[in-house]
Amino acid sequence: MMRITMSNKMRSIRLQLDRIADDVKKFNFLLPPVSSIEQANNERGRETYIGARDDVQMVGREKEKKHILKLFQNNGDRESSIIAIVGLGGMGKTTIAKFVYTLKESNEFHFDLKAWVYVSMDFKLEKVIADIISELDGRIIPVKDVTLQHLKSQLENILYGKVYLIVLDDLWEESKHTMKELVDMLQSGKKGSKIVVTTRSENVASTLFDVGSSHFHLVEQIKLEGLSDDECWSIMKPHNLGDDQIIDFVDIEGWLEIKDSNIMDITDDDKGIRKGLLRSYHHMPPQLQLCFMYCSIFPKSRDIDHDSLIQQWIALGFIQSSDKQLLQKIGTEYVDDRDVSSARIFKPTLRLRMHDMVDDLARHTAGDELWYTNGVDATAAARPELLHDNSLSTHDARVPAIQRPSARSLRTHLLINDNKTSSMTYKALPTKVRAISFRECDRLQLPQQALSHMLYLRVLDLSGCHVTMLPVSVYKLKLLRYLDASTLPILNLSKSLNHLLNLQTLILSNTSLNILLKNIGCLQKLQYFDLSGCVSLWELPISFGNLSALLFLNLASCHELHTLPKSFGDLHRLQFLNLSDCYKLQSLPDSCSQLHVLTHLDLSDCYNLEELPDWIDKLSKLEYLNMTSCSKVQILPDSLCKLVMLKHLNLSFCVKLEHLPFSIGDLRLQSLDIEGCFFHGSLPVSIFNIFNMSTLQTFEARLAFEEDEVKKVRETLNLQGYCNLDGGSNDLWSQITELESTLCNELRIDGLEEVEHLEGAEQGKLSTNLKLTKLFLGWEHNEDSPVEQADAATAISVLAKLLPPRSLQHLDVRGYMSIDFPRWMLDISSNLPHLTTIFLVDLNQCNCLPPLGRLPNLRALTLTGMPNIKNVGREFYGDYRSCQKLRIIYLRSMDSLEEWWTTRSSAEGEFLIPNLHLLVALDCPKLKFIPYPPRSMVWSLENSNHVLPEHGFGNLLSSSSPFYLTIGEASISSEVWRRTQRLSSIEVLNLCDVTDLRILPDAIRCFKSLRTLEIDLCVDLETLPEWLGDLTSLREIRISECPKLSSLPESIRGLTELKKLRISKCPELCENLQGEDKHKMAHIQEVTYV
Repeated sequence: MMRITMSNKMRSIRLQLDRIADDVKKFNFLLPPVSSIEQANNERGRETYIGARDDVQMVGREKEKKHILKLFQNNGDRESSIIAIVGLGGMGKTTIAKFVYTLKESNEFHFDLKAWVYVSMDFKLEKVIADIISELDGRIIPVKDVTLQHLKSQLENILYGKVYLIVLDDLWEESKHTMKELVDMLQSGKKGSKIVVTTRSENVASTLFDVGSSHFHLVEQIKLEGLSDDECWSIMKPHNLGDDQIIDFVDIEGWLEIKDSNIMDITDDDKGIRKGLLRSYHHMPPQLQLCFMYCSIFPKSRDIDHDSLIQQWIALGFIQSSDKQLLQKIGTEYVDDRDVSSARIFKPTLRLRMHDMVDDLARHTAGDELWYTNGVDATAAARPELLHDNSLSTHDARVPAIQRPSARSLRTHLLINDNKTSSMTYKALPTKVRAISFRECDRLQLPQQALSHMLYLRVLDLSGCHVTMLPVSVYKLKLLRYLDASTLPILNLSKSLNHLLNLQTLILSNTSLNILLKNIGCLQKLQYFDLSGCVSLWELPISFGNLSALLFLNLASCHELHTLPKSFGDLHRLQFLNLSDCYKLQSLPDSCSQLHVLTHLDLSDCYNLEELPDWIDKLSKLEYLNMTSCSKVQILPDSLCKLVMLKHLNLSFCVKLEHLPFSIGDLRLQSLDIEGCFFHGSLPVSIFNIFNMSTLQTFEARLAFEEDEVKKVRETLNLQGYCNLDGGSNDLWSQITELESTLCNELRIDGLEEVEHLEGAEQGKLSTNLKLTKLFLGWEHNEDSPVEQADAATAISVLAKLLPPRSLQHLDVRGYMSIDFPRWMLDISSNLPHLTTIFLVDLNQCNCLPPLGRLPNLRALTLTGMPNIKNVGREFYGDYRSCQKLRIIYLRSMDSLEEWWTTRSSAEGEFLIPNLHLLVALDCPKLKFIPYPPRSMVWSLENSNHVLPEHGFGNLLSSSSPFYLTIGEASISSEVWRRTQRLSSIEVLNLCDVTDLRILPDAIRCFKSLRTLEIDLCVDLETLPEWLGDLTSLREIRISECPKLSSLPESIRGLTELKKLRISKCPELCENLQGEDKHKMAHIQEVTYV
């Protein structure tokens, strides 16, 4: 009996142990550390070593090597320094360190002592110091149980008065206290000593930077990125074969198998690749391991939305905090691996992408926690090797549908990739699944009860489906916290949505919604709400203000939204508000002054917003304000200058903005952008206040001020980041390489015609310098002499090598001498997606423009001195896009330009430049827009008489209307005056240097909204007509240098709204108005004679 009872107990214990083992896998529990013996064996297998005379073979990394060589130049006065090399495992950190260690010494640098120490994850300060001592002086035998004081004394005696090089390879320790102790012990050497550290963690490098600043010169950490394609190929290809023989060596299927392979499936891991990756994973804190593992739910090599990822982590409980408002900040720190300012907590436009090796690691660590199905028949046989490895591959035709009986009880995350029209068996899916994501399922049928049994669901992403309404079963998911229904063609939401009381994130972007539920305010836990791109949404319900937990609200591109409810101000926790491109929005309700914790406000492209309210100072936490292209705003309130927390102010392309507030210098801004504010007056004196404006880092004002004035601001405030290079320099490419280690964000390279060789261009790449936002490239040549064919060929080769980084926002190319453009400019929208401003000046040979209209963020286009350009056709725009954000077209000396198409197909087709603010055409005598010109707000024309609309603007819709017209430096025909009547909404008219103009033409009478009339240098003007008194909206008249004009019409006395009259250099007129015609001026408040 005892024997039977004991066997039952043993069986029961075994079952309990099995369940515990399953739970370890299921809940991702951390395993206890391995034994000291096993750990020592592992460390010994990874230990690195080097001899002083070893020959280090390295592919690529020329830029990093040159940078380190420069740091090693020792002139006797240089401080000792710490150099941190940071990168993923396998990126070549140790190899570069070995290169450094084996450098041949010269007169430029010399080390008296050298030590190579492999540190490893198991950091013990005593052991590290003992190893350094042993390396520096082989006569000293390490002794166990020695005190740190004894080790410090020994090390000081060895290092005193000596220039040393110490390499600490594979450092993981992040403790500031421990790192400070280590650095303090190494300060006894002579100036010029170097400490080189290799690490996978940027936190380690930052810690060294913090604790070493008092003793060492700290250089910016060297971050290793991936090698170029050519460098990778040089490693992969067999060395005994030429490129033309490779095709015969490995077939296409073989290459595809390599491409789709999983690094974690390596069985022969003698190089420790898999162990190295797992090592990084196990070094993460437990909560970060969960977040990292979950990243495997996203398809491989796809972009991941920054905010969406963090919201899913929060929904699944992977991020914990007693303060719910801090969860997003913690998640952002997880992604960025560093502290972030509150203004950058939400980053809705940021996309992330995992390296394929990192993605493989995430899938490996997820194991059974992540499942994939592509809808294959549930009865298909499972692959034993996959089940044994506890992982499944995504997007694989061989992947079976979920079928194991135990799967229904798993806490798991599920990715569905099934684009078949037939319904899959949803009942076979796990009942306790926590997250489901549908990808590329636009033809998949989703039954109404498809999710009815998944009552534990926390995250549901339906954005990959194509359903016209949400399944009824969605509203039964009482524990659901995250719902993404973006891009679905749903017209309305069911009232049952209010049953989802635990919902924290709701993403309905780019749907067909035209109205929200009246009681949407019932979602009391909703924190993140994205309605961007709902172009039919015209109203927010009154209950919207009841969303008391809301932190993030994105209403960008809700084109029909014309007002916000008064209850909007009840969103007292709101931190992020995006109203960009809500161009029917005319004002913000006064209740918005109650948004006291708002940090981010985006009003860009709100064309009809007429003013920034006086209560703006009530938003005392505001750090970011974007008013780009708020084209009706003329004046900013003085209260704006009371926003003491404001860091970023963007007023670019506010075309009517007259001036900045006088006290703008009181703000502690980091960036100020007034680019394209071409009606702006002079800068207020306060902006030059060095003390208050000491925080300013970037100042953008092109197309607003003369370059000298912008330069004065930068020099006065000592703004950094502006670099000039000489194209004729012998070391141009190495100088470009060195820029990455500087703060340069604006680069000018002149004299590119002097470039004689391209050696080193592969290493001197601009494309890897992501800090660069502005680039000026200049060639010079004698206009009277023809361009040699060799010069043109060199020019295109040089420009091809100067591929800018994807981060570039401004590109200026001048004097380029080739007919053709390099490949990167022909595919410019893919290579430079963030480009906003482009200047092409004096490109005398070019006869065709790159497809600049395809640039999604292009705002300003300047073309000057391109005599061979004859037309701008539909290929300028591409097949699908229009220039939605283009605000300025500036054309000068385009003598041969005859046609510019503004529609894709016909006169009634899609208008491709719908929102232009400024159209300047100077000396473009043949130019004609077909079928109609853009309906620009501002028109400035000189010797370009055919630009004005001949037959109006047809039925083409535009959100902008003309308000300013300037015509000058030409004799204007009656036909041109007739065409001006198409601009009947004009408010400001400027006539400058118009020849043969004796009396104002009758066409001007149609400008019933005219507020300002300016007449300059019209030397033939003799009379102003009596009908001038019919323009009853006139408030200001300015007349300058019109010597033949002697009087004003009697009807001017009827202009009761006229407040200002300025007469300059018109002697006869001034004399009469101060004499016999003085009575005509009696009602005008301000009259000035100059």
